[in-house]
Amino acid sequence: MKIAVVIPTYNERGNVGRLIEQVLAALANPRWLVQVVVVDDESPDGTATEVLDCATRLPGVSLLSGPRAGLGAAYVRGLDHVLTTDTPAIVIQMDADFSHAPSDLPRLVAAIEDGADLAIGSRYVDGNRTPCDWGWRRRLLSWCGNLVARHWLGIAPVRDCTAGFRAWRTSALKNTAYGEVTAQGYVFLVALLKNATQSGADIREVTVHFPDRKLGESKLGRKEIVEFARWAVMNRSPRTVPTECATQAR
Repeated sequence: MKIAVVIPTYNERGNVGRLIEQVLAALANPRWLVQVVVVDDESPDGTATEVLDCATRLPGVSLLSGPRAGLGAAYVRGLDHVLTTDTPAIVIQMDADFSHAPSDLPRLVAAIEDGADLAIGSRYVDGNRTPCDWGWRRRLLSWCGNLVARHWLGIAPVRDCTAGFRAWRTSALKNTAYGEVTAQGYVFLVALLKNATQSGADIREVTVHFPDRKLGESKLGRKEIVEFARWAVMNRSPRTVPTECATQAR
């Protein structure tokens, strides 16, 4: 079975090499053929050089470079690449900062093999598993973002709507019409999930630990918060809970 892991990056030289190695190690299963595609937005810190070095040493690693246009544009570029070059059965989205632990990847893949269309690495399905060192402002921001997504945008009963750690069945990902999503930044992730719920996808949440980054800086800033608020106002769901979305914790 073919699995593609898409990782968007900007200034992640200190993380990306180790991450690629750990992703490949976590998914080292004779039944799986894994490719790792790093989508770098022309990072000035040499992230691309680090990825190219990995590509000379490790099988299945490739780099897509392009102008910095936001997380949504980077994901569309990466998803277009993996879905048109060698269509995988499963596509994984994850961050490059080790907030998404590679050791959790087999459990996300197992959920898809068990029948799910989308498996989300969730911080909230089994209590609050956000990092202990998060400040109250960041905790409040995460809580409010998920509250709006679940009840204003109609994505309930999914509990972690803003998580970017996801495994998709390829057919379900295509049904989201991801290339037509106009939301940018981290809002892209919420918009993609909203489309999945509306298409009737079987969505399951997998409990994961969510460590904070040790190297580099977070890309979540005021611009992304404003964009989320604007997009949420314009995309309110006509119903509170989408009945066609089957979701369960695993």
